[in-house]
Amino acid sequence: MQGGLTRMGSLLSICLGYTSRTVCASAHGGELVDTVHDLGTSHGSIRLADGIICRTFSEEQQVRDLIERHGADPNHAPGLRAPGSSGRGVQCPLLALAIDTSDTTAVTIHMADGRHGHRRPLALPRWSSPELQAAIINALIDGGANMQGLIRMAVWCGNESAVRVFLARSAAVRPPHGPVLVMELPWSISDRVGRQVSLAYEQRLLSIYRRLIQHDATLATEQEFNGNLIYNAAHSERGYYSQAFIDSYLDLLVDNGASLTAVDGSEYEATPLHVAALKGSRYVTDYLCRHVAAADIDRETTGRWYPSETPLYWAARKLNEVTEVSQGDIIPQSTRDRATRAIPRHEATIRSLLRSGADIGRIPTDEKGRECRQLVLPQCTTVLNDDVHTGAMAAVNAALAPQRSLAALLMKSLPALLPHLLKHPGTPAGNRPPAPPGYGPHEAEAIGWRIAAMCFDQDAANEAITANIGIRHSDMARRVQAAVKHVVKSAVFAASSNREVVGGMADVGGVTVRVPLQCFAIAPGADTRSQEVVHTRDRLGLREVVHRARLDEAARYGLEESIVKGFNQHLGNDDCQFAGWQQLGRVDKGGRWVTLGIQ
Repeated sequence: MQGGLTRMGSLLSICLGYTSRTVCASAHGGELVDTVHDLGTSHGSIRLADGIICRTFSEEQQVRDLIERHGADPNHAPGLRAPGSSGRGVQCPLLALAIDTSDTTAVTIHMADGRHGHRRPLALPRWSSPELQAAIINALIDGGANMQGLIRMAVWCGNESAVRVFLARSAAVRPPHGPVLVMELPWSISDRVGRQVSLAYEQRLLSIYRRLIQHDATLATEQEFNGNLIYNAAHSERGYYSQAFIDSYLDLLVDNGASLTAVDGSEYEATPLHVAALKGSRYVTDYLCRHVAAADIDRETTGRWYPSETPLYWAARKLNEVTEVSQGDIIPQSTRDRATRAIPRHEATIRSLLRSGADIGRIPTDEKGRECRQLVLPQCTTVLNDDVHTGAMAAVNAALAPQRSLAALLMKSLPALLPHLLKHPGTPAGNRPPAPPGYGPHEAEAIGWRIAAMCFDQDAANEAITANIGIRHSDMARRVQAAVKHVVKSAVFAASSNREVVGGMADVGGVTVRVPLQCFAIAPGADTRSQEVVHTRDRLGLREVVHRARLDEAARYGLEESIVKGFNQHLGNDDCQFAGWQQLGRVDKGGRWVTLGIQ
């Protein structure tokens, strides 16, 4: 008997009084499953179910014959249950069972498991080819199978072939009874919390979503009681999908009219950002923080349940909750482990909000609020230590990349090109004039840098700065962004070459260190730093200015001692001190100090 159960496609039917039970095992995929049929189900319907579940049909005519000649019901819905379980199982129509799942990523088909109503996902074997699958689905539809709601299942399976069939057969993308969002982001299997789906599955989903939008662009703006598709993505992402996929998916929705800020229909009246923050959907949070207005980062709930709460507070409250669960003595270990795995994504969600200017001061001051604040402050320290300086330098390098690339090309080309440009008309081709006196590698570098500056695209540079700086919507972000823009302009139009931008080695405070471009001028008489910590009196570089911005932000929450400087540690913070942001400026061509207007 055991050998009969493990052969591919083997079947055993046992009469159980009011049902018969079919056990199917497949050697190329799938698992043992009891298939339960209601009393009175025809033999043709049982054979049809067996062939679909075990993928034993090799051509569509077998399906058509069972329906047309043996009375098989194409709308039959057998129950599915694990061996050893009791009851009718989870009923699923044959047309749904005919759709291949791309992998075990999303919840599509369940079977009953145990005696207490528990369910678990069921992985069936796959058809031998997409063409056979399409033919089987078409045969069922031709026989009268109900297509309602199944296009959504095909989407969740990542099965573009099945989606094409349903669209070609005019399957309804909007069910007649109640909202079912066909463009909704699939929920992932619960035990995969924090684990991303495969890249191939994401690519199939995006291809399907684009096909659906081509079919009907208004699908992007559909919504149900709990909110629109953006809201649903905020609820469902939870670390299952990559940032690149979420960006592409949400871009597709927004480009076709979906709102990023529409409140849900609950009594909380929360925005998608609230929900993403609560669920630990870090990638949806990051996308929303990059695309909504500054006022929406700290937008408060307006419903009668828990009014006046910001997304940051929702994120902190959830982090507090999962932290308590992870440490609970009387909580089952599996639940504690699941909470422990969730902590990093909730922390990452909080950091995304902080990078976008979420105000810690808006967290309530009651006991629960104080607990939440204590969980947020370490994440604030992480942002200040890991993200701000790194983002500023990345923004400078991204903005200067075209300038550096063109200047390097010109520097290599000029030694050979310049003599030809200097020779007089009529000079014989063989009489190449010498390079001008004093011309050498450094001159080529300076000339190349200056010519490249004439081609510099300031708008593109500003876009690069915004895309790479990583912080926004706060006083610190505005100060750092203004400082980065000033450095880029000074590097391109005032520095002699990239060598000056990068800086040379010099003794500062008794230690030989690199001193990058010092393009910030302190107002005359306002430089109170001691000579021991100063390389150039009345001058600062970007590192010092950014560090001062970090210190000012840290001081708001008493975190100054937690900030890691990252350069010239032997000087402490003394080399980064100046009287105030209004004292920071530049020196114009006439030698006059001009404020940069940084507040």
